[in-house]
Amino acid sequence: MNVQAFVSPNIITLSVNDNEYPPINKTFAIWSYFFEKHLWNYDYFVVIDADTYVNVEQLSLMLEQLNCRECYIGFPAIGQSYERKNLDLHVPYCLGMGYVISRYTLLRFGPHINTCQMSTVSQHSDTELGRCIYRYGNGLACTRATSPFERVMYTVIDKNKIAWVKHNARKQLQIDFPESPPTSFFRAVMIHPLKKPQFFYQFHRQISLGLRPILPSAFTTNSCVANPVIQQETYRRTKYIPECSSPRIKQSFNINTLDAYVITLPHHDEHILELTKAFYQHGISVKPFHAEIGHNPPITTKLTSGVRGLLLTMTRFFEMALARKLERVLVLEDDAIPHRHFAFHFRNLMNDSRCGGFMQDDQSGGVLMLGATVWPAGWRILDKSKKRERGLCRNIGTKTFGSFAALFHRNTFEPILNWLNTNTKDPYDLIFRYLARLGYPVRLAIPNLVITDLTHTSLIAEHNDKSFHNASYRAHIHRWNLKDYMFIKYSRF
Repeated sequence: MNVQAFVSPNIITLSVNDNEYPPINKTFAIWSYFFEKHLWNYDYFVVIDADTYVNVEQLSLMLEQLNCRECYIGFPAIGQSYERKNLDLHVPYCLGMGYVISRYTLLRFGPHINTCQMSTVSQHSDTELGRCIYRYGNGLACTRATSPFERVMYTVIDKNKIAWVKHNARKQLQIDFPESPPTSFFRAVMIHPLKKPQFFYQFHRQISLGLRPILPSAFTTNSCVANPVIQQETYRRTKYIPECSSPRIKQSFNINTLDAYVITLPHHDEHILELTKAFYQHGISVKPFHAEIGHNPPITTKLTSGVRGLLLTMTRFFEMALARKLERVLVLEDDAIPHRHFAFHFRNLMNDSRCGGFMQDDQSGGVLMLGATVWPAGWRILDKSKKRERGLCRNIGTKTFGSFAALFHRNTFEPILNWLNTNTKDPYDLIFRYLARLGYPVRLAIPNLVITDLTHTSLIAEHNDKSFHNASYRAHIHRWNLKDYMFIKYSRF
């Protein structure tokens, strides 16, 4: 089979008005061109609307599996009720969103295209092409594709309300593509319509990276999400939606190749000597990245100067990571304390398909939190999913906090920067739930491989409550066994 896409510089200019609507003359001109110039060059011809997204991988699979001499394949329709009696068409035609026609089908109706063009009875190009094929193709009907063709008939707006498709004065479909498309769209060969360029960019990124965002209840049938925990938190009355499958591990992870940085204040490098020594024992060389000194935040925000400084610091950090084309990067705060058997547990995590598959896969990506400060409200959320999520890691909830040790895949750098550059009211900790809502896997190592120094005074947010710095009290809440971690000062607990 010869499969070819006509792309720049092979754009074909036809002698018709490109802005014609309905595009009846343009449609027949396309098929005249194929018939006259390429009839014997290709087994199948594919025509799509300009506002149709094509999953090229799925289309290629569908075409490879086709085995029909005379075929006309797409999304079948029967036309508007008020015009059916005038069509003289007794079988379905294919909607113009996209369809496949074989060489021998074109051979039948191709010589009669001019006749069909001169005898139209409707205002729909797809209907008229279907009439032509039916008339000269021995009654050939549109056959539903074995692989799905999906139509966007409604989207979801604020508060989970349905917004149905509308038509403009020219009878063209008008609908916003959903920010969280149903899972069926990811399996489809074609999806129609995507009316704005940003919808194409959004969906192509979701397809390319395998993102499975939080879904409104209208889209949950036969669907999966990257994070069922936050899905259930967001739409409490919907049934449980399963977790999407993870990429398979292709090769064992080499811990010595990991880029790692510790966020620390300028002229405080001596403060991180103990940390760098601890991680070096596990084969990880940690480099310092100097933080922004806290500045007075804008009066429009309630963020403290320390929190604002961290946001500015992380903006610079991910700009650096993007510029250096880092594949993945471990980010530590300067009070991070590793597990005594960190390297052993970390390798197990990274070689586990559910916990490390998305971190090692070039086309996926996400975040693996190696530790978190989960408070009782957060544990109540995570414990509900405990039976479903067994293994070395768990999906985070909206109350999973702590940025003191997290591994980021390069595919998360751009959305993180987008959030940092537009966020003026939320602390950096909330980046994890933001990524999870977008459809990135964000998972937490259980038990934690890194904890935070509970006796350390935070420069980001002050806490006057003495219990906040009580190591045994905090360890009990966060479910940390302090004896498992490397710093000697915790050995008495």
